[in-house]
Amino acid sequence: MRKYGIAIGILVLVGLLPLFVSNYVLSVLTLGGIYVVLVLGLNMCLGFSGQISAAQAAFWGIGSYTSALLTTEFGISFWLAFPTAIILTGIVGLGLALPTLKLKGFYLAMATIGFQQIATMVFANWRQVTKGVDGIVGIPRPSIAGFTLKSDLSFSYFLLGWALIAILFSLRLEKSKLGLAMKALRDNSLAAETMGMDVNKIKIISFVLSAALGGAAGSLYAHYAGYISPDLFNFNTSTLIISMLIIGGSGSVAGSVVGAMLLIILPEALRFMNNYYMVIYGLGTVLIVVFVPGGLAGLTSRIMNKLLTKRQISGGGAAK
Repeated sequence: MRKYGIAIGILVLVGLLPLFVSNYVLSVLTLGGIYVVLVLGLNMCLGFSGQISAAQAAFWGIGSYTSALLTTEFGISFWLAFPTAIILTGIVGLGLALPTLKLKGFYLAMATIGFQQIATMVFANWRQVTKGVDGIVGIPRPSIAGFTLKSDLSFSYFLLGWALIAILFSLRLEKSKLGLAMKALRDNSLAAETMGMDVNKIKIISFVLSAALGGAAGSLYAHYAGYISPDLFNFNTSTLIISMLIIGGSGSVAGSVVGAMLLIILPEALRFMNNYYMVIYGLGTVLIVVFVPGGLAGLTSRIMNKLLTKRQISGGGAAK
C-alpha cells in the first residue's frame, strides 16, 4: 500500500506540474517525455536482453518521417499515422535483427552504428521523400473528439498519457515470462540456450519492441514540433539516448525515466554558466558512469536496501 501511495503522489505531482511552469520549461519537460519513450525502447533491447543497439535515433527518425509524410502528403489523420509509424518502424527493426542474430558485443554495436549512419544519409539525401535538409513543415497537431491540441499545455498532457502507457507496458513486460527470458539472455546467453530458450526469437522480439517504441516517440515528436529535419536523428542522438539509459540504470524502468529527464533538464539548468556548463555536464556524466556502474536507479536501490537492513537489525535488537 505504501508503494501505491508513493506512486499516486508522484503521478499527482507530475500531473499538476505543467500548470505552474513557464512555456519554456514546459517545452523542455515535453521533450523529456518524448525521450522517456525512446529510452524505454532502448531499455528493452540493451537493458532487458543485453543486445547493444546504437540505432535508436534511426528508429526515432523513421517514426517521425512516416507520421509526418502520411499526415502532410496524404492527409491521413494522426490516429492512423501513429500506429502505422509504430508498425513500420517495428518491421524495420525486424529487418535489422534478422541479419545480426549471430553478432554479439562489439560486432553488434558496429552493425547498428552502420545502420544508423545509413539512415542518417537517407534522411538527408532522399529529397523526393524526406525533403532533405529542408525538412518537413506543417505537421499537424493531433485532434481528440474534434478538439485540436494546439497549445503546448494540452499536448503535454497528451504526451504524459502515452509516456505512462509506455512505462506501464515496460513494467508489465519486465515481470512477464518474456521479460524474465530477456534477462536470462542478458545475464548468460549460453545458459539460457541450454535451458531450452529460443535465444534468436528473444533477440528478435527485443529489437522489434525497441524499434516500435522508437517509432512511437518519433510520431509524437513530429506532431509536437510541427517540423522535422535530419539534424536530430543522427549518431550523436543515439549516443545521448545510450547515455541516458546507462546513467539512469540499464535494465531499470525507473532508471530509464530518471536518466532521460535528467539529461534533458540538466543542460538547460546549467546554461547560465555559459561555456562552462558543458564541462560540468560532461564531468558529472563521467563520474556517474565510473563510480555508479548500476546507474542512479542502482544507487538508489542499494541505499534503500542498506536503510532497510539497518532498520531490521535495529528492530531485531529492540525486540531482544
